Amino acid sequence: MKKLHAHSEGFTVIELLVFIVVLVTIAVLGISNIRGVRAQNRDTISKTDINAIYYQLESFYEKNGYYPSTVDVATLKGLDPESLKDSNKVPINQLGGIYTYKAVGCTETKCKSFELTAKLEKEAPFVKQSLNK
Repeated sequence: MKKLHAHSEGFTVIELLVFIVVLVTIAVLGISNIRGVRAQNRDTISKTDINAIYYQLESFYEKNGYYPSTVDVATLKGLDPESLKDSNKVPINQLGGIYTYKAVGCTETKCKSFELTAKLEKEAPFVKQSLNK
């Protein structure tokens, strides 16, 4: 009498499907984590840029006794021009950009205070206000 062997070489279809599902799940989790980390990095860069602009504005005020009505490299000498552009290379106060500078209490080009904002991806907007109000 011949015995049938239950042992076979290779994998069953079910085992292959489970393996594929596990691989896809790991890949999806990895991709979503990478996107999250990249968004956090962009937020950190935005905060750094806003802080750099902020300190240059406060320095400008100390020298001149007022804040400028607009922000650019000519006004804020010594500031890296790239700090005035967001991660998409859109300059401050431009349509579609995430950086805004709002001067308050202006007489011609001399202003009493300001609000500087960056819209962040993973957090609430990052806002810096002038020390002098």
